[in-house]
Amino acid sequence: GIYEDANRNVIFLDNHDLSRFYSMVGEDFAKWKMGIVWLMTCRGIPMIYYGTEILMKNFADPDGKVREDFPGGWKGDSTDKFTKAGRTAQEQEAFEYVKSLASYRKYNRVMARGKLIQFVPEDGLYVYFRMSDSKQIMVIMNTAEESRTVDVSRFAECIREAKTGKEIISGESQALTSDFSVEGSSVRILEIN
Repeated sequence: GIYEDANRNVIFLDNHDLSRFYSMVGEDFAKWKMGIVWLMTCRGIPMIYYGTEILMKNFADPDGKVREDFPGGWKGDSTDKFTKAGRTAQEQEAFEYVKSLASYRKYNRVMARGKLIQFVPEDGLYVYFRMSDSKQIMVIMNTAEESRTVDVSRFAECIREAKTGKEIISGESQALTSDFSVEGSSVRILEIN
């Protein structure tokens, strides 16, 4: 193949030459979360362009609009997004979301080196796994507006004998012994026990 090791490819949602990701998804926070999850759980080395973690927006017309200074820390800045106090509630939620995923990835090698197994999307539901000898992660993206049911038997080759999974952000437990529902326009990341 062209790439000696696809795990070493740098992957990204946006950069200094592209429109900012949050603008590209129409400032849809649910879609932004899905993109961030994909970036942090997919094969490759994630690159986060500055400001993505606080929902900076703009289109690259011209490129200068996506290269604006990060708000804060500069003389004359009216807000300081480097601090929690300077962020809006949604910007803080975004910041914490990226921080949680980055931290999980840092301490769980399965995200960086695990085997990637993808399933063909069905009815708006996209499911993939990151697997190593010691850990399995199940990512479920529901791109439909309505809730969808996850057919556990369809993913038996990856779930194997596991009975439960733990949502890595909320810590909530999810039974994997029977089908379960996933809210519309949402993403779940389960560490399979």
